[in-house]
Amino acid sequence: MEKLYTLIIESLSQIIELATYNPFILIVFALLAAFGILGQLVLYYKCGLPGLACIVPFWNVVVFLKIMGRPAWQAVFIMVPPLVIAYVLYSSMTAEPTMLMNIAFIVSVTVLVVFVVIVYVELCKCFGKNNIGSYITALLFNGFYVMYLGMSGDTEYNGPLYRSKAKN
Repeated sequence: MEKLYTLIIESLSQIIELATYNPFILIVFALLAAFGILGQLVLYYKCGLPGLACIVPFWNVVVFLKIMGRPAWQAVFIMVPPLVIAYVLYSSMTAEPTMLMNIAFIVSVTVLVVFVVIVYVELCKCFGKNNIGSYITALLFNGFYVMYLGMSGDTEYNGPLYRSKAKN
């Protein structure tokens, strides 16, 4: 686990250092962020949800989950794990990670990855994209795929998926 922590911390440090000395990297990150925001904006409008939510941090997650019909409390599965992961990585820089920290790290990463995969598969299904290619594309290029779903004329929002499962 210690090697994993070291690898993650060193990778992030190198990215930050590279971005500090090379403004081109900052421009690339800014463009990626802009594409993600634009993609969510058009997707929210297509789903009849407030587009302003795409730039408000916590509301963003709640509104995104609303597309699938998921309750707002499930935003915890997206917002808490990164905080735990950041805390464990920060703590591992100053002291030896404990067994509890290792368990918290593994559980947080697992919860985050599993929930994100489920949500993006459900997002595809809400727009009638029910094949494995769509699922993989949504996971690999999520911001661009969200933009595609929002801007494409051939995709139509079919309504929330999560509540329809609960009613059956």
